[in-house]
Amino acid sequence: MKVASQFVALLLLIACSMRAHGQDTRLTDAQMVGVVIVANQADMAAGELALRRSQSRSVQSYARRLIAEHDDVNRQVAAMLDRLDEQARPSAMSEALTKQTRDDLSALDDVQSRDFDLAYLQHEIAWHQQWIATIERFIRTTTSADVKALLAASRPACILHLDQAQRLEWALRR
Repeated sequence: MKVASQFVALLLLIACSMRAHGQDTRLTDAQMVGVVIVANQADMAAGELALRRSQSRSVQSYARRLIAEHDDVNRQVAAMLDRLDEQARPSAMSEALTKQTRDDLSALDDVQSRDFDLAYLQHEIAWHQQWIATIERFIRTTTSADVKALLAASRPACILHLDQAQRLEWALRR
């Protein structure tokens, strides 16, 4: 359990630094879309790790759902970009998120098998709390009606993912 607690503390520290960095710089709409794509890929990668490592059917089911729903959002993003004849753009935030994802997955993969499910769910809770705050910030600052609509449509699913992770974590702790 100590490893899982340390893992969550590290995640929160990284999330706070990412949030602070993201607030310092105003992203363009194309950069926001780039962050959305990276964030979806990051959560899909965490879900794929959970499918390989988890022994819990509930956790595996949760991971499968996340993978499918984040993949669907990325398809919607791709369709929007095609329709608008635009491209997603990298930013310091998307690059920091890519690095954070590598670090998070490495740390999560190092967790002992008996502690993995709890560590994964704690990761998902911290991740979705941060991502919901980021979505809300992007909704307030985007100038594109299409990007705003996409973000607003994906926000409820993120809230549901957070709720499900919290409920699963609570059940595992019992």
